[in-house]
Amino acid sequence: MNVLIATCKATLQELDLGLKGALSMTSAMQLLADEIFMDKLPSVWSTDSFMSMRPLPSWFENFQQRNQQLLDWIPEMTTPKVSMISYFFNPMSFLTAIMQSMSLTFSYDLDQMSLVVDVLKKAADQVDTAAREGCHVYGLMMEGARWDVAGSSIEESKMKELYPRLPVTTIRSLPLAKIDRKDQYECPVYKTQARGPGFVVGLWLKSKAPARKWVIAGVGLLLDVVE
Repeated sequence: MNVLIATCKATLQELDLGLKGALSMTSAMQLLADEIFMDKLPSVWSTDSFMSMRPLPSWFENFQQRNQQLLDWIPEMTTPKVSMISYFFNPMSFLTAIMQSMSLTFSYDLDQMSLVVDVLKKAADQVDTAAREGCHVYGLMMEGARWDVAGSSIEESKMKELYPRLPVTTIRSLPLAKIDRKDQYECPVYKTQARGPGFVVGLWLKSKAPARKWVIAGVGLLLDVVE
């Protein structure tokens, strides 16, 4: 985040001086000005940016929210009650940290561990305490299906609900020998709607229907959606 902020600040200051006549306008400065005018994420920022398909105004708002989560985390350096997993540059590093923490706490072999997902029936503002094991996360949206809160399983989408949001989800880790994958679908998680390039991990979710139904439907979880 610091690298991205430094890049934005330096290029904008340079462009400001160029527009004031204190510096000669270069092709890079002109390109930055044109991209900002077109509400497009400047290419010079995208190199250091988190993966996003948002236009510039929406990207900047999202950028501020991501930075604020980190700023809120800094004072006490303790994991928040609920973390917006969609605000991390690299969500997989956060998930790996959960596995490493539980491995050390319970003396498990890290190489033999896997993530376990428990979807709660609460929204982020209804969570009062941090998870006893693992972490509570929020910000996952499902495409191609929906999460049925009452039945605690994946169900077919409702009309006009393209990206229903999952409730708060507890992510923890256990040795593979202690995990039962019966009646579960390995739902792929992606950073954006572009899917492929932004694959993060597969999370196992409960399903009353055979897993192949959701494979054929292309069901996946998204961290960031532009509607």
